[in-house]
Amino acid sequence: MFQTDSPFQMQFFELAPVPMVIINDLGEIIQSNRECQQLFQIMPDEANIDGYLSSATWNEVIRYFQVVSQAVQHEPFTKVVRLTRSKDTYIFKVNLLNTVPSNIYIVALTLYYPDDELNEALQERLPMGMARVDTEGRFISVNPAYLAMLGYQDEEIQPLTEFDLTYHSDANSEKPLRENLSLSSGNQYRVDKRYLHKNGHQIWVRTFVSSITCKYTNQHQFLIAVLDIHEEKQLQEAITTSERRFRAIAENVSSVVWISAADPARLFYVNKCYDTIWEEKVEVLYHDPRAFLNKIHPSEREMAESTRFSASTDSWNINYRLLFDDGRVKHIRDSGNCVFDGNGELIYRVGTLTDITAEIDQRDTVVVMAKKLREMVEYDSLTGIKSRHAIMTDIQEAYQEFDMTSDPSVLVYIDADGFKNINDSYGHDVGDKVLKAIAGHLTSNIRDSDVAGRIGGDEFVVLLRHTATAEIPHILERLKCDIESDGLPEGVNVSISLGAIELSEKVVSAEQWLSEADKTMYQHKRSRKKMRLSRKH
Repeated sequence: MFQTDSPFQMQFFELAPVPMVIINDLGEIIQSNRECQQLFQIMPDEANIDGYLSSATWNEVIRYFQVVSQAVQHEPFTKVVRLTRSKDTYIFKVNLLNTVPSNIYIVALTLYYPDDELNEALQERLPMGMARVDTEGRFISVNPAYLAMLGYQDEEIQPLTEFDLTYHSDANSEKPLRENLSLSSGNQYRVDKRYLHKNGHQIWVRTFVSSITCKYTNQHQFLIAVLDIHEEKQLQEAITTSERRFRAIAENVSSVVWISAADPARLFYVNKCYDTIWEEKVEVLYHDPRAFLNKIHPSEREMAESTRFSASTDSWNINYRLLFDDGRVKHIRDSGNCVFDGNGELIYRVGTLTDITAEIDQRDTVVVMAKKLREMVEYDSLTGIKSRHAIMTDIQEAYQEFDMTSDPSVLVYIDADGFKNINDSYGHDVGDKVLKAIAGHLTSNIRDSDVAGRIGGDEFVVLLRHTATAEIPHILERLKCDIESDGLPEGVNVSISLGAIELSEKVVSAEQWLSEADKTMYQHKRSRKKMRLSRKH
């Protein structure tokens, strides 16, 4: 047992109401009083302070007295500590008892009461994490929210430092901030960093670190308030990823993509495609969001401006033209939408500007081709009058109209006289000229409401719409008159035979109507042939 020169001192040591222990340089327990034995629950084979106090704290004691032991007077080493076998916090006060032949220390442990018990009680109830640490980051106290955030029990977290729980690169970045805070008490810093959960995963937190001084020990401490911002960081990362994806897509599409505030004059983003379509730098728009209007065709500029910059427009889809100095024209489709938040407030506008010049050109080409195709279908390529398909459609419509209105119409069937002999004698070129002459003769001798068509070969029809019986002889007389033969070989005279049938209730179909007209034509042709033969004899 350790002995001093004063029996009174030893008696005081034994009867002291606080735990006291005498320790040598090696941390071996030389003697402890009853309060200490109850606190430490000292076992016979546990005679070293390392079993009850962190080695880091005891090493700090040794270093302290190595520095101050040469001084005539010195303050005891004082620190707030958490014992490994107790959940309570103590003021750990160490004094040098003897230095010969080696240093002997006397330690007194006083139960630590927070500087502001009301604040401590409030911290216990706070939903945010709160921790008090010393300058090395060792925990002095933590509230339940801090423990729950990291998944630790109170006794599990005590051997660790706050930096042990911090992701290593974040800890290295924060340590200089903590050191600077120690030198300028009263300041505060804020940092977002990653804690390591007991299960191993990372948690993003926002910490507010303040420097405080313990009134019992005059020791610098740090009060750390911790907010869990993991979901916020995940959302930020999702937004950042979404923005990267949006830019990757927007910068590779062939349309101009733009985003503005609710006020369209506040432009947030325009992709580089503007350079290509408008043939000017996109930076122009950031200086003046209305600059794109300058190249719009003057007749369409006002429409484009009122649509794009109207406060009442929720969505739009308009077309206009760009006019360039060299006379070139581009067709643009301007479309977009307004985006609203959950409260129905307009937050931004997004739109696209697409060069549809090729689409317009293709559409025009299709229209022209369709017109040509329609002409090919509806008009005979040789004579220019209606084709068999087209004239048959007109005949069918006239028949159906008569069925509903009894409106009179006459169908005239026409055949070229001696066409086969002309074709065989003079060739197809002359034959074609004959057919063209007949077609020209027919169209020049009918009314605007009538229509002529080529059935095939040397056969034609004329549909006389809305024709009264009294008008028929006059029209037929004009059709039977001599046909101009200019451009034909000498001796080639063109004449036609025709037969007319007025539409009546006896006709039961358009086909019958055509057939009856054909029969009538051939009857007239035979009659004329007989007359010519009889004149010769």
